[in-house]
Amino acid sequence: MDELSVFLIIFNVMAKIKTEAEYEALMQRIEELLLVTDDSTPVTDKNMIELDMLVDLVEEYELEHYPIGTPSLVEAMKLRMYETRWR
Repeated sequence: MDELSVFLIIFNVMAKIKTEAEYEALMQRIEELLLVTDDSTPVTDKNMIELDMLVDLVEEYELEHYPIGTPSLVEAMKLRMYETRWR
């Protein structure tokens, strides 16, 4: 196992967003990284590695602090009516 793999494993185990300010800072950094990466960026690129790690951290934080509940039947029907432009 190379040094980068070991670092990534340790980072994923130890890192966790603790505050809303940290979350906002990471969201801003993700926006910056999205400007310099695209679908053709190799997964071994340092920006892509950083982006992937930050997205995982943000996803974990959002699941805990901004959960999306299951919609009610009425909400689901309203959404479907809106999507199909049916009134």
